[in-house]
Amino acid sequence: MCDRRLLLCLLLTASAAWPAANPKLAQKAYQEGLRFEEASQWKEAEKAYSEAVQADPGVGEYHLRRGRARAELGDYQRALEDANAVTRAEAANAAAFQLRGDVYRKLDKPREALEDYNRAIELKLDTPAIYNSRAAAHSSLGEPEQAIADYTRGIKLRLDDPAPIKQRGNIYASTGRYSQAIDDYDQSISLKPDYADAYLDRGFARGQLGDFARAIQDFNHVLAIQPNDKKALTLRGAAYLKQEESEKALADFTEARKIDPQDPYLYLARAAALVKLGRSQEALEERETAVRLSPNMAEAYLARGGSYHQLGMHDKGLADRTRAIELDPTLPEAWFARGSAYYLLGDYGKARDDLAEAVRLRPEYEEAAQVLKKAEARLAERAAAKTAPPEAPKPIEAPPPVSAVASNAAAAPEPAKVEPVKTQPPAPAPVKRTPPPQPAAAPGVSAEEHERRGRAFTDAGKYPEAIADLSEAIRLKPELASAYNARGYAYLRARDYQHALADFSDAIRLDPNYVNAYRNRAATRKLLGDAAGAAQDLEKGK
Repeated sequence: MCDRRLLLCLLLTASAAWPAANPKLAQKAYQEGLRFEEASQWKEAEKAYSEAVQADPGVGEYHLRRGRARAELGDYQRALEDANAVTRAEAANAAAFQLRGDVYRKLDKPREALEDYNRAIELKLDTPAIYNSRAAAHSSLGEPEQAIADYTRGIKLRLDDPAPIKQRGNIYASTGRYSQAIDDYDQSISLKPDYADAYLDRGFARGQLGDFARAIQDFNHVLAIQPNDKKALTLRGAAYLKQEESEKALADFTEARKIDPQDPYLYLARAAALVKLGRSQEALEERETAVRLSPNMAEAYLARGGSYHQLGMHDKGLADRTRAIELDPTLPEAWFARGSAYYLLGDYGKARDDLAEAVRLRPEYEEAAQVLKKAEARLAERAAAKTAPPEAPKPIEAPPPVSAVASNAAAAPEPAKVEPVKTQPPAPAPVKRTPPPQPAAAPGVSAEEHERRGRAFTDAGKYPEAIADLSEAIRLKPELASAYNARGYAYLRARDYQHALADFSDAIRLDPNYVNAYRNRAATRKLLGDAAGAAQDLEKGK
């Protein structure tokens, strides 16, 4: 013991004169430090332990206690100095290695922390804390099975501590084992009924299993305990959105945004709810704010591109999705989104390339794989049409032999002169407008409301319903150019290109400066093979 104290003193005093130890004064300061520590008064505890160290620098326990207090205060470098001093002087001091491991973990050095925890356990330290700490280091290193094993050992040594049980649940959740995670969250909540974090994590796990109703109940518990919990509001909003309760979702996302108005994800969340509510223009504005707040965030451009496409601004939509790919080429959703846009615009070659990349990045991406098959099928159809041989001419029936003709038959008249066939095809017949389905009578509903409902139906992929509402808007207000444009877009999404073309033309007739209608008509003309007309419309739509 004397040798260790001497070594510790030498390590800590270096070239300074070594003052005489005052064990009595040191012990008094140490006891004061313990009282402050018990009350979590870490600043006062650190000061008291420093007085103990100054009075008797050869006692390792004083350094360890001061190191813990410094770690609690976030003074990790000086905490590390205390731990290092003890580990050098007392190579068999397991508590010193545990402290240094804790400090390394705070400094985001999990590998060094793991080495110290292993050394502490080799020195026969067998406490819940050491196993729980080592589990956390394993988790940081991406070693979930080792983390679960260590949490399990720590839990067995102390069955009444809810924290490590919840942490083990988090590891289960991170590996997709949500049912096991929920079991752990249940147990931790039974030990601590007001454990807000456990309710939050259980709600998330339930949401991953599709149990949104009970997920919402858990988030309600969190908000009853912590009314301004941004994460709980956001997750509850997401659960409401999954349950098609879009107004409630929007309200939660709005409350969360009040707490943190600089979070771009909250603007994207609000936009998702607004799209569900048919408020596409407002959704675009939210997504534009997200891009402004985080100009290097691929997801923001991806979402804004979706808004542009929904509003018929396909060139801007493609530009945004291309930007998302530039920012994060490993994001399969970005490749899928751009590929899907190319597919809807009839550019099947580019669609195939983008969708193939999405599947390469995520082989289990079923939705992308399905659209990829459709794009490949379209390309195959085009290739087959180009290579198909021309139809063979029908054989001409031979005239009857001369012997079969009656001798007294009159001479056949000279055949009439046949005009050469002109190569120019006849002009296409004008589009015959078939009456669209009519919505149920709704007295007092304005043209603008019918238009809003129609756009919402289009966003939801319900094109017949969209066309019905938009037709009613046009009936009520025949000069409403935006309704023609919206109905044309519904026809376009339904691949009824001729009716789409007619509606976009009507929108332009009513409003010759309608940029979006020109762009939509350009997309339609391109799909109909009218490249020159598409180019003219794109020029006017600038």
